Amino acid sequence: EYAMVRSYGDYTTNMPVEDLLDGKAWIAYRYDDEELPAEHGGPARLLVPHLYFWKSAKWVRGIQLLDEEERGFWETVGYHDYGDPWREQRYQGD
Repeated sequence: EYAMVRSYGDYTTNMPVEDLLDGKAWIAYRYDDEELPAEHGGPARLLVPHLYFWKSAKWVRGIQLLDEEERGFWETVGYHDYGDPWREQRYQGD
């Protein structure tokens, strides 16, 4: 039911799998017919436009599927587990 997105440098972020399906999210690896540069998250960047930007992880190296929710990097330091900007879910308790 959940996904943990893992990036180079041990950064992680979590989200329900349904937020990655049906065109709600993309993995970008090219832009304008060129490889995505590192400063923009290359070699691969997750884009989840309906959630706060910390969910759109740079430098993605894998996605782990989980049966139970686990908190990622920003979530363990107080950011909201889901991060819906329309509900202003920026911090734990929002």
